[in-house]
Amino acid sequence: MKKILLYLVLIIALVGLITNLDYFMNMIVSSLIFLLVLGLIIYGIYYFFILTPSQRKYKKALRKSKRKYKNRNS
Repeated sequence: MKKILLYLVLIIALVGLITNLDYFMNMIVSSLIFLLVLGLIIYGIYYFFILTPSQRKYKKALRKSKRKYKNRNS
């Protein structure tokens, strides 16, 4: 009888842990998505409103050059 009661308590605890873990993981994922979107918005504001057009062209050429030479070394 004691073993059955122990297993019953363990099963209930496991079910509670799994449901709380699901809620906890959903909170983490939603927080990460929010931070990603916020970072993209801030980068977009920086790129389109703070950088001058010549700075944007320079950054684009720099990325293109890095890609070109990265592929050449590999």
